[in-house]
Amino acid sequence: MIKRIQNLNFTPTTKELAQEFCDMDGDEQAEFLNLIFEISSGWDNSLCFQMQSVADSKKLNSGGRKVMELMGEYSTPNET
Repeated sequence: MIKRIQNLNFTPTTKELAQEFCDMDGDEQAEFLNLIFEISSGWDNSLCFQMQSVADSKKLNSGGRKVMELMGEYSTPNET
């Protein structure tokens, strides 16, 4: 029997990443955001500099800004 090992190397598009995030449930999205914090904590510059870079980007439209605003508004847990 002949066996072959193939390595695949691909980079998901921003559209694919966004779709995957939207397909996650709340717990999975929370884990994803936790991992962003964990990964970025090792950066020379903190995550706030990256977020400012996103906010200043000419590619960020009103929809993207709304998502950022909603994340901020809903970042406090519901007290019920």
